[in-house]
Amino acid sequence: MEIEENKIINLYFKIFPEIIMHNHTYRLKRFVKEVSGKYCEKGRKIIDIGAGICQYENYFKNLKYFSQDIENNPQKSIDYIGNIETLPSDSFDYILCTQVLEHLEDPNLAFKNFHRILKKNGKVFLTTIMTFEAHSIPNDYFRFTQYGLRYLAKQNGFRVIKINPQGGRFLVLAKELQVLWPRLIKKKEIIWLYYLVFSLPLFIFSLILFLLDFLDKDKNLTLNYECIFSKVTK
Repeated sequence: MEIEENKIINLYFKIFPEIIMHNHTYRLKRFVKEVSGKYCEKGRKIIDIGAGICQYENYFKNLKYFSQDIENNPQKSIDYIGNIETLPSDSFDYILCTQVLEHLEDPNLAFKNFHRILKKNGKVFLTTIMTFEAHSIPNDYFRFTQYGLRYLAKQNGFRVIKINPQGGRFLVLAKELQVLWPRLIKKKEIIWLYYLVFSLPLFIFSLILFLLDFLDKDKNLTLNYECIFSKVTK
């Protein structure tokens, strides 16, 4: 059943491009692709923290890819099962951590462990949420501003290479319009019918909002932040 749903979703995004209808997932994949090509040296070691189903592994074929999560996935592909406190020190050149920080009870401790497990001059590639509904309940604890992320990094021995918002207010509004009724309806059969009937008007509204997002210069309201931090070694 899950395979069939994935086929439908892939077909849906061929008709209604992901960059418009699911911009936040498009931006996450674009960020991972960017860092894998621009910031990663061939043959180095990267660990994907909170890897889930290891959806980004294929982006790092030229690296030695390792994964961590609190439990194994259906594919049994997690290398380190348990909390990040159990990961070995000074062992990895890069950390990938996407949409995980908000689910950790102690983000400051997470940054301390990032610093501990990285080798000299290692880098963290991180994305996390500023504006999004509660999910993975009850394990959803925080939302972050760029200033909070900068503080966590500097407090724990990292240099900030970049902290960029993934879109502004118009894309936040587009996301809310796309999920409003499905979140209220909740019944899967009716949700499929809803998208079948309303996908075209939703696409038109989302396209307009996507094109208008350039008007938001400050982007102080965003869905996610994408960050690159470099370990400072004294």
